[in-house]
Amino acid sequence: MIKAVVIDDDPTVYRLVARAVESHCPFISIVAKASGVTEGIRMINEQNPDLVFLDILMADGSGFDLIEHFFKPDFKVILISGFNEYALKGYKFNAIDYIMKPIREDELVTAINKAAEIIKTDNRLRSRLSEEEVDSMRNHHKMILKTFDQIHIINTSDILHIESDRNYSTLYLEQSRKLVVSRSIKEFEDALYEKGFHRIHKSHIININKVSFFNRPEGGSVVLKDGSIVPVSSRKRDFLISLFNNL
Repeated sequence: MIKAVVIDDDPTVYRLVARAVESHCPFISIVAKASGVTEGIRMINEQNPDLVFLDILMADGSGFDLIEHFFKPDFKVILISGFNEYALKGYKFNAIDYIMKPIREDELVTAINKAAEIIKTDNRLRSRLSEEEVDSMRNHHKMILKTFDQIHIINTSDILHIESDRNYSTLYLEQSRKLVVSRSIKEFEDALYEKGFHRIHKSHIININKVSFFNRPEGGSVVLKDGSIVPVSSRKRDFLISLFNNL
């Protein structure tokens, strides 16, 4: 069971999160709630949660103040806010997702499932490796990828974008290289979420540092530095606009 804490000064948020968990995510147990930064820090210290649903602006400080209180947070964070201008800062704090108010249940459930997969992966690693080795893997900037007849070691900074086709993914790399591997896009989303990569469509992940510009018309698309055009889902359009406005 994954333990979660909800920290938000709006009681409606707690009810929405609790309802989503009860209806769709039985593997989550909400063990505490708080309405401010000070109380939230106390709840985290008492409960040692795996996941924190965290508001950004509260009466006694910000969600970022809470995260910075912990030298090396051992919990994952889903940020919840009514203001999209904090999205970029949220991802710099390694938030798993950024949910805008008013909260849509489907987006919340997607974020919870994403967090659960990352937490389960970390727990599996910790069962086999030391804390230092886990941190090293998370912070490493190389990936080992196996194709049909070769093993490739690539720098994550060389990845422009990733496109999925069921359980196969094509990685488009610098210098017009590409690799096709038998891994789902979900695996890459979990592995790269802390390294500047964002899933902007059900079949596409982009390296935000490789974007040349964003086309807004017709739902939106991004043009990468190699000229590739990648579609943007309508659900991610506002997030990308906010992200680019804050770069």
